[in-house]
Amino acid sequence: LAVSKPYWDDEVPIEHEPLQCQYVAEQRERDEWLNHINQLEKFYVEELKDLFKTSQMIGFYHTNPIARCNFRKAWQNGRRMGMELVKYNYRVGKATVRDTEWENCLHFFFNCYTQDYEQPMIFSPEVKPKQLISMEKKTPEFHLIGAVMYGRILSRKQVIALNDIPDLDTQRAQLVALLNANQSKLSSLLQSNQQQLSTNLDQYVKDQS
Repeated sequence: LAVSKPYWDDEVPIEHEPLQCQYVAEQRERDEWLNHINQLEKFYVEELKDLFKTSQMIGFYHTNPIARCNFRKAWQNGRRMGMELVKYNYRVGKATVRDTEWENCLHFFFNCYTQDYEQPMIFSPEVKPKQLISMEKKTPEFHLIGAVMYGRILSRKQVIALNDIPDLDTQRAQLVALLNANQSKLSSLLQSNQQQLSTNLDQYVKDQS
């Protein structure tokens, strides 16, 4: 009976209630948890840093609820296109990009959930914006929210616009062809007077003879 005996807290005067408030301590504990990474997450941080350093294109997706088997299919589709699909929580992302050139990418990590939400990201050694868009078509649960290309953070709209622009190699080839065409035209114009003078002299010699 002693175990099931009702128990009431000691009566505390209303003016002393704020002195026993645990909200500040709970918030401090939550902040420490958000900034803390365990031993396993330290390996994730090193892996994510390596992906950021070795990738020329990084895509960030918002994902609707997705089954593990469907995420596995999306990972396989990424591998077929030469890309690596991963997902990490906010703490790992914060420990990875803090005080680095990619720190602004932390805005793509969702931090509005009580439990850890793992942010899907895709890394590619080559800049191919078309692949980021095609990933959405193959995985309906994914929606592109931003990307990093050529050292800049691009919005979804900018990625779609970049998809319609030829790559740098094609643009260089077009520029070289344009410069060569102008050079050939200029050379032709400069030589036309000489050719005309030579033709006139030849005709004059024939007329005199």
